[in-house]
Amino acid sequence: MSPLKSVLTQIRIVHAAFVTTWFLFLLVIYRASPNVAQRAVPTVTAGAIALVSVTVVGMALYFRSQNITLSLEVLRVHPEDVGALAKWRAGNVLSFTFAETITLFGLALKFMGADWKIAGPFFAVGLLLLLAWFPRLDFDLPN
Repeated sequence: MSPLKSVLTQIRIVHAAFVTTWFLFLLVIYRASPNVAQRAVPTVTAGAIALVSVTVVGMALYFRSQNITLSLEVLRVHPEDVGALAKWRAGNVLSFTFAETITLFGLALKFMGADWKIAGPFFAVGLLLLLAWFPRLDFDLPN
């Protein structure tokens, strides 16, 4: 198996683990729900967390462009470039981490007592980013 295929498989397994944890967060909320009373989360708190989330998405897009996009350009020409492959791998893991961070903000809001109308969008954006950022190499892999 080529190093590219090996790393792609590894990153896809890591991605699957991140997606799985998204569902496990829902399970945690379900299991802990008797202990979490619904109470109003201050608008300022929810707004601040939303602002931080927008910043996190911006940072994720920046790091994706710096790591993944540039690495893919190098790997198309030189598929054996270990440095570009490591940068591509790191960029993917960092992207997954940023997406999971937004989901964790939703989890924190739920444990603060927020309704799903407030916490739900954080979960939705986190999952959508994880699904949109499925790891792929957009060129033919050597055998």
